[in-house]
Amino acid sequence: MVSTESDELTIPGVLARAARRHGDRAALEDGGRTTTFAELEAATLEAAGAFVAAGIGPGDRVAIWAPNQPPWIVGAVGAHTA
Repeated sequence: MVSTESDELTIPGVLARAARRHGDRAALEDGGRTTTFAELEAATLEAAGAFVAAGIGPGDRVAIWAPNQPPWIVGAVGAHTA
């Protein structure tokens, strides 16, 4: 996929840019566990793939019910990416 400037204005685009610029730096810290920007991007791409495999696509609505912790962020950004 060819990236455009407008792609970087999306939530997944902002994360991809942050992963390129700050890959090994902490993106999330929760209960002593640190997730880097690169790890967060990889996890959200994996979640996006699972959403797509489940038949979720552009325009579909997705509800996420989870505690306000890193898995919620992965699910939410994964849904946006899908």
